[in-house]
Amino acid sequence: MATGTPAGHPPIDWTKWEPAGDGDVRSPCPMINALSNHHILPHNGKDITKGQIVSVLTQSINLDSKIANVFATGALTTNPDHGAHSFDLDHLRKHGVIEHDVSLSRNDVAFGDNYSFDKSVWEGVMKSYGERTETDFQSVSKARYERVMAAKKAHGDAGKEFQYGIKEFILSYGESALFLGILGDPKDGKIPLEYLKVLFEEERLPFKEGWRPLEQPLTQTQMNHLIFSLTTANEHKADEATEVGLGTVHAVTSAVTSILPSYCNVM
Repeated sequence: MATGTPAGHPPIDWTKWEPAGDGDVRSPCPMINALSNHHILPHNGKDITKGQIVSVLTQSINLDSKIANVFATGALTTNPDHGAHSFDLDHLRKHGVIEHDVSLSRNDVAFGDNYSFDKSVWEGVMKSYGERTETDFQSVSKARYERVMAAKKAHGDAGKEFQYGIKEFILSYGESALFLGILGDPKDGKIPLEYLKVLFEEERLPFKEGWRPLEQPLTQTQMNHLIFSLTTANEHKADEATEVGLGTVHAVTSAVTSILPSYCNVM
C-alpha cells in the first residue's frame, strides 16, 4: 500500500510548511510536530481525535496501523480531561507515556522543560556523528548510547536520580529505529544526515532534500529488526543490558519482541 490522503484531508502537499504561531501548541515529538507544521494534522495542534491521528500516521508517512493505534491510544490518555475523546499536542509532554527521558532532542523531565527542542542536547547528539554525511546502524547506536551516558552524568552532577529502566531503554531505541524506518529504508539503517537535521531542527519532513514517504507500511517486524540491529551495533550492549535490569543481551532481544508493541513512541 502506497501512501495516500488522510480521511477528510485534501491531497498532501509536502512543500506546504509553516512553523507554529501564536496560540498553536506542539509536542515533544519532532515527527508529530512536523505533521502539524505541514498542515496534515491541525496546525494549531488542538482537538486531535484517535481516528484522525491514526489516519494521518498511516496515510501520510505510512506507519503500520497497529503501531499508529498504540500511539493514538496512549496520546488520548495524556489529556487531563479523562472523559475527552481528543488531545492537544502539548498534552503529550506528560512524562512516561509518550514523552521519555534520554530523548535525542529534549531534556529530561527532572530538569524542567521536557518538551521544547533543546539545542545543547541535540548538538551533543550531532557531535557523535563527526564528519559523516550518512547514518548507519553503528553511528546511530553510538549517538544514542552517548546521549544516555550524557544524561546519566547530568543527573549525577545535579544530584538527581537517573531513572533508566526497561521502558526508557526500549523507548530510546524505538526513537532511533523510527527515524531510520520513516526517513529511509527500514533494512539498512542508512539515511542522509541532512534528513535528520531537517526533521529535528526544523520539524519539517525533508521533501525538498529528496525524502519520499515509504511505499509500504513500516511494520512492527521491521521495527524489531531495526532495534535488534541497533542493539547489536552497540559496543556497550552488555553493560547497558545489565544497567536496565535485563541482565543479558539475549534478554534484550526477548524484551524488544514482547514489550515494544505495548509502548507508544512516535518520535
